[in-house]
Amino acid sequence: MSDPPLRWGILGAARIARQAVVPAIRAAGGQVAVLGSRDRSRGLAMAAELGIPTVVEGYESVLESALDCVYIALPNSLHWEWTLAALNRGLHVLCEKPLALTPRQAAEMGAVARGRRLVLAEAVMYRYHPRWARLIAMVRGGALGQVRQISGTFAFTLRPPPDIRWDPALGGGALLDVGSYLVNAARWISGQEPDRVAALGVLRHGVDEAADVVLQFLGTDQVAPTMAALSCGFGTAESQWLRVEGTVGSVLLERPFTAWHRDALPILWESGSSRFEQVPCPAGDPYEAMVRAFEVSVREGAPTATGPDDGAANLAVLEACLKSLKTGRLEPVVDFRG
Repeated sequence: MSDPPLRWGILGAARIARQAVVPAIRAAGGQVAVLGSRDRSRGLAMAAELGIPTVVEGYESVLESALDCVYIALPNSLHWEWTLAALNRGLHVLCEKPLALTPRQAAEMGAVARGRRLVLAEAVMYRYHPRWARLIAMVRGGALGQVRQISGTFAFTLRPPPDIRWDPALGGGALLDVGSYLVNAARWISGQEPDRVAALGVLRHGVDEAADVVLQFLGTDQVAPTMAALSCGFGTAESQWLRVEGTVGSVLLERPFTAWHRDALPILWESGSSRFEQVPCPAGDPYEAMVRAFEVSVREGAPTATGPDDGAANLAVLEACLKSLKTGRLEPVVDFRG
């Protein structure tokens, strides 16, 4: 006898929920029972489009519904508050990235989830794409030798205010948005945490419109020192790529974070020659894969690849980058667990 579908509530009528996550929940066999939105008309329009049976104004009523899980698609500044509220109601939580505004908030969220034996995952969808599984297997298998340099860009033109990503009170800025993906990828690929960061940027509307950051991974007895040079922003035509260079080879990924559905993009691999070889990779929906993995964690207690510890560690790096933007100095990545 198959398990009954997990019952989901959605907090926030965000575009990412409408276009990607709600369809992914349904494709994975889940049931979207209720949507909460502060703008009731926007919530009703989204519910009508997607066939969500119940719409409520605000978010508290969502948590009072008969649910198993919630997906939080709210502005960054509201992730901590509403994740804790959901966990304290006994609900599993899939929360948009970044998990919170500070690593200490994320660590608190993780502690509450563990204490209540609930699943909390950060919705870093690209981590679940099959192309990334292939890339990480190449890196860990030694196809590149020792990884020594990671570089990448994720930038696009953001519409003018009142978009929430321009609002400092809501946790706006390029680093907490697209920069979060780049930092996450550099940490995952290197297999270690950076020790120091340096950042320069352009401020606009009170947030970082663009930022170039350098992460220094000092290495261990088992892992070589690595540098990462990453660029993110809201003020250019869309640009998205990632390059990983090792002692015996390198790889290049186009659209590393937004390949979706039918996008069977290859990994471009260079090893000992001047030409890239195409490593074929299957297409896939990373949102659906993410939701399926989340549901396995809920049903079976399996660890999640994008849990709160990883989210907090990523925020520790981003916090150091934001501090470096202000001070103009090299800044250490502070251990948030102290």
